[in-house]
Amino acid sequence: MRVRAASVNPADWYLMMGAPWVARAQMGLRGPKTGRLGVDLAGVVEAVGGAVTRLRVGDEVFGAGAGTLAECVAVPEASLVLKPAGLSFEQAAAVPVAALTALQGLRDKGRVQPGQRVLINGALGGVGTFAVQLASSFGADVTGVCSTRNVAMVRSLGADQVVDYTQEDFTRTGRRYDLLLDVAGGRSWPECVRVLDPQAALVLVGAPKGNRLLGPSATSPSSTWRRYGPARRRSSSSPR
Repeated sequence: MRVRAASVNPADWYLMMGAPWVARAQMGLRGPKTGRLGVDLAGVVEAVGGAVTRLRVGDEVFGAGAGTLAECVAVPEASLVLKPAGLSFEQAAAVPVAALTALQGLRDKGRVQPGQRVLINGALGGVGTFAVQLASSFGADVTGVCSTRNVAMVRSLGADQVVDYTQEDFTRTGRRYDLLLDVAGGRSWPECVRVLDPQAALVLVGAPKGNRLLGPSATSPSSTWRRYGPARRRSSSSPR
């Protein structure tokens, strides 16, 4: 593929910095096992292998791969889909990791249902913007948490209510939710419990970088807990 656009994810930062240290067992102890950064991409198919049946040379596609910050990259056919004509390469390249993470957090881990009350903490980040739209499309009553300048944008994405965290603490509003998708991180378990109904789900997608040894490892992507104690943790197939 010839890469026309690629987006940058936190995983690229971690690989470049070699942080957290505990992850170096996988990334490389004294240096990265691979110097190829980038996961998301959008571009044009330049050539295809003999086993490729779905894509053709010249197709405009987007998806995920390895080392996508290069000019050209080899990507498995299964990792790509055709790019809609109305979507720019830049827009398409911003979709794969963020949108997939939001989808997994809501549908697969949170098991969102129509009519449920869903709170998204960090509603205007890469994952958060997709999460607001997806939760709304699933028929949930969506509350987004963001800063003052982003309130109008979060409403435009489909949030039914918006909490401006600079003016109000969402853990002390007295409102209860069936699902909390915590993208921003930084809130303690007791604080989160305040907003959860019995049998509600807390899905942790992100966390602050933390110290150089462990980073955000204590709250791995798409980890899930239930309201009255931890449920069995289910692994995530999300790349981030």
